[in-house]
Parts: sequence; structure tokens; C-alpha cells
Amino acid sequence: MASPPMSSLGYESTAHRVLAIPELLQTIFSFGTRASNASNALVCRNWREAALDNVWREIDDMYYLLYLLAPLYRRGETDFYMFRHTPTPEDWARFVPYARRVRSLKFGTDSTEKALSLADSVFHDLARTRTTLEVLPNLRRLWWDTTWSISRSQHAVLFMHDKVMEFAFNLEYEDPHSLATDVVGRMPSLNSLKCTRADGYRDPDYDKALQLLLSSLHKLQEVTLPKNVLDGEFLKALSLLPELEVVQFDNLDGIRCPIAPTIGSTPEEGAFPKLCELCLDSTLEDMRHYLTRGMLLPRLKNLSIESVYPESPNAVQEFFADVTRCYPSLEVLLMDIIVSIEEQADCQVLSLEHFHPILSLRQLARLELRHNLPLQISEVDLAEFGVALPAIEFLVLNPEPLLLTKPKFTLHSLLAVAQNFPNLSHLGIYLDAEDVGSRTLDSLVKTRVFPYLRTLNIGVSPIGPDQIPVALFLSHLLSDNERVDIQSGVSWSIELFGGSAEYSNTVEERCRRWGEVAKTLPLLLQLRNQEKVHRQDIEKEVEDLRMRNESSGTVHGYLDLGTAVEPVGPPIYPLTPLALETAPL
Repeated sequence: MASPPMSSLGYESTAHRVLAIPELLQTIFSFGTRASNASNALVCRNWREAALDNVWREIDDMYYLLYLLAPLYRRGETDFYMFRHTPTPEDWARFVPYARRVRSLKFGTDSTEKALSLADSVFHDLARTRTTLEVLPNLRRLWWDTTWSISRSQHAVLFMHDKVMEFAFNLEYEDPHSLATDVVGRMPSLNSLKCTRADGYRDPDYDKALQLLLSSLHKLQEVTLPKNVLDGEFLKALSLLPELEVVQFDNLDGIRCPIAPTIGSTPEEGAFPKLCELCLDSTLEDMRHYLTRGMLLPRLKNLSIESVYPESPNAVQEFFADVTRCYPSLEVLLMDIIVSIEEQADCQVLSLEHFHPILSLRQLARLELRHNLPLQISEVDLAEFGVALPAIEFLVLNPEPLLLTKPKFTLHSLLAVAQNFPNLSHLGIYLDAEDVGSRTLDSLVKTRVFPYLRTLNIGVSPIGPDQIPVALFLSHLLSDNERVDIQSGVSWSIELFGGSAEYSNTVEERCRRWGEVAKTLPLLLQLRNQEKVHRQDIEKEVEDLRMRNESSGTVHGYLDLGTAVEPVGPPIYPLTPLALETAPL
């Protein structure tokens, strides 16, 4: 008798019903690539819509989107792309279902984009032939960077409408006042604004237009600006925005701006009612005065400060003393004090004494400290840090100094870090890995070490020519982790150290060696985990044998209280601890 079809048993229909749930499909397809979702769209009609939503949700090269409207071509490699024919109403009718899927559009964020070679006539044709006012009606994020093509700045207006919530642009705009008018008039609901600039110069016309723009967008929640414009006037304009929660830099690279911002004021009553994250760039004294001498910022939790001047240790200590007193609930604190190699002769060493006020921040979860010189912090100091800051999960202790003296920490210091900061997910540290030594971890590592660590940033730490002992040490220390990313190198602009060939060459060689460790470590961690599983299986088997031995001794050794009998079968001997230790792996 033939077996019934699978559909009659309910298996096929159940699978079809599950995979026909739109929300479930959207979640599954969101993890796929654009290519895989293009294939998914060809499976069946039910999958088509969800798959195409993910294909066209985020556009990072507009060339491919506009090609759906009408074919594009160019006469030569150096020419611009143009439409082969002017888009017709039929072309727009075919294009609209794709346009409705777009939620994010980026232009000019990558120098390799084919969209950068679109002719002006393409945008003019779009504006002239469109059948609706909104080219991308469901667009929410618009990034328009004209670093590579300044003349295209005015074309961003085509994609602006009142449903766009996030706008990022380059300050190199042909007509900044027209930009401010267009943004305020066309995108009044913006809650995120990001403004960048390729150079560090300021233009009074740009400043006025930007201040007008900021003061007119009352729904802004997040603002990112070039750090050289965050002076007293801009801070005052931002302080009046009722919904603003975040004020941050466009970069953090230690480069001194040609016109350094000066705050020279304090917040007024009612300033920044919802601000929780603030980035400032000035002298420590100027920033300390702004944060502590006027009205305090009632909800500030995240503070990032940068000074490109050789600040004295006393200035650092006074800054932290006043700021921690006024803002005891800080959860994130970042300090960057960095000058060029040519100026670092004026820098002085910073020690725990100068950071001691930070220890009062019991809720601190992220601490980052960067300076030209290596921090003078010992393992004993780490213990004090750990006791005082139990919530720390993200710790960066100057892994990339510009003065390459011998570090105080060694690879073995990582054990002290792990014991004092058990919840770390990210660690940045400058340590000496040139001599691993013969000290073993077997007798020291008895509990899980760095169970949550995902990133270890060793910056420009010295490392010997033989990287294998370092990789083996780290694989033993991090054996409870499936994967830990090893990062090395500098985040500072090359302008800070470009004049020193010795520094550049030393850092390049160290990064090459650490790169070898980063390649080797995942394999070693995998082998450690396999070894651990194998050991657990052996221990389980040994425990099973021990229980059988005890049970066998009870059954075969005594039949009653008065008569002893010889055991039946081969004797089963209890396994001693020595036998367990020497059991083959």
C-alpha cells in the first residue's frame, strides 16, 4: 500500500504556513546579503515582497536604483552617466514599487560609488519627469556627502520630504543659507542631524547658516558637528533645543583645528533639559568652567572631552575632581589629551593620583583614557580601580601612546585585570609582550577569566619577533571565550606622528606581529575548547566508572551481614586522583 503524501500528514502545510508569515520572513531575510535576498525573491510570490524589501531597503550606490527607472550609459570611461532616454510615465509606474521600499539613501560616502559619475542631467530629468513630489516616499535616512563632488550638493533637495528623520551632509555646500532653508522647510521632523567638514577652517557664512538650521529644528534629538564649531555660541543655540539628547564630534583624532573653539561661557537656567551625552573640545580649564561653574546639566550621563594642548597633571586632577563632584552619576567618561610628537616634550606623566576622583563614579560602565605618555598605573592601582568601579564593562587605558617607553604592564598583568574587572567586554591596554616568561597559569587560573571579553586592543604594545608564545599564552588565558578580536595600531591622525619615521616604522612592525597573533588565536581557542569538551567527556566517563565500582562492591562483596563472598568477574579498582590526572586525552 502506498504511503500517504507528506502534505496529508500536515508537514508541508505547516512549513508553508510558518514561512508565509511576513514578519518572520522579514526577520530571516534581514540577516541575508543583497545577493541572497535577490535569489530569495525568485523562490515564490510569497517570498518576493519580503525579499525585495531587504534588497532595496538601504541604498549605498544610487546608480543601481536609478537604472531601474531608465537605462544609464556613458560614452567613455571619463564621461558621466546619462539616461538613454528621458523617463516616461510608464517608467515611473514600473519604478515606484521599488522606490517605496527604500528607507536609507547614501550618496558620496564611498569614493568608489558609480553614482558619483552621474551627470547633472540625470538629476534634472528626475526633477522634471517625476510623477509625484516625493521620489522616495518612505525614505527615513538621507546621507549626502559632497566631499568628492561639491557641485552635486543642491541635488539632495530632490529626496527631502517631511518623513525623513535623519540627515547627514558635508558642510562644503555651495549655498549654505539655501541649504538651511531647504532642510527646515522640507524636513521639519528631523531628529538626527550630522554635519561633517573635510578641513578644520571656519567660515562666518557657514556658521550663521548652521546656527539658523540648528535653532529651527526643534525635534532634534541627536546632533553631530565638526568639533571646531562647538564653541560658546553654538552650545548656546543647542542648549535651547527641548528634545536634544546627544551632542557629539564628527571625529576624534587629536588634530588641532586652525581655529580652536573657545567656550568662554556657562549654561543658563533651563539649558539642555534632556541632554545625556556631550562631547567637548577645548582646554581642560575652559571645559571645567563650562561644566561646573554655571547651571548643571541635569541628565548628563556620557561625557567625552578632548584637549590638544599639553595639559598639566594638576589640571587633569582638578578637572576630574570638579566634574565628578558635579556629575556623580556619570556612566561613560572619555578623556583624550594628545599633542604632536614635536610638542610632547611639554607633556608630563599621569598617574593614579591624578585620576583618583574618577573612583567616586560608582555607576561608571565605560572609561577611556588616552595621553601622549604611557599611564603610570600599577597592578595595585588596578585593584583599587576594580573595587571602586564594579560596573566597568569597557576599559581603555591608553593603549596607543606616542612615547614608546617600556610598559609597566606585562602579559601576566592581564590576569590582574581579569580578577579586578570580571565584566569587561572591551579592554584596551599598553603592555609588554616581548618576554612571555616561563610563569605558568595552571595554578592561577581556577575560575573563568574574561568570560564576556570580545575585544582586546593592545594598540602599539611591544612584542617580540616570536609571536607563538604570546598566542599560546592568550589562548590559555582566554580559553573560556569562543572568539576574542585582537586589535592593534593607532586611531590618531598620521599628522601627529608623520614627522617621525622611527615611530612610524616601529608601530608598523609591532602591528604586523600582533596581526599574526590575531590570525593564530582563533584556531588556538578552538583547539582549547575541543580539548575542554574532550576532558569533560573523560571526567564524566570516569565518574560513571567510579559509581559502577561502588555499586559493584556493594553487590558482590556482601550477600548478608555474616557471610563474605568473592567478587564475581574481573575486579574493578577505584580510580585515584593520580589516575584521573594521567588519563589519556
